[in-house]
Amino acid sequence: MKKILISLSVALAVALALFAQEIPQSDYQPTQEEFETQIAKTETIIPKNQHLTNETGSVRIEYQPIYDEVRIYYDCMYVTFDRGEAMNTVLECLADFQKEHKYFGYRYMAEDRTRFYKDDNGRRKAQYISYVKFSR
Repeated sequence: MKKILISLSVALAVALALFAQEIPQSDYQPTQEEFETQIAKTETIIPKNQHLTNETGSVRIEYQPIYDEVRIYYDCMYVTFDRGEAMNTVLECLADFQKEHKYFGYRYMAEDRTRFYKDDNGRRKAQYISYVKFSR
């Protein structure tokens, strides 16, 4: 019985060795400088259709293609800020971004935040921030 098991395992090993194929290797090796510029690369995108109902609002997307991560900012005047409207605007812009860049879906990396601040002209503003990671 032992001789049969040993001979079958040897035959299997020989068969696997004969049919094994070499995996082609890519010759491209990025330099350290190219690698670091790709990691630090962040694209700032202003969506064409911002889906705004608030006249003082604006949407900005910061996209890191190497990580498939997006930070999306909705800014408007403090007195006209509505959290529900901000959330709906951000969701619609994320859906457009997903279709445009051919992503399958996304998940939230952190809870959405709201920040209130004064701009350079002393006007009070509100900012709604979402942080998501897309998947292909």
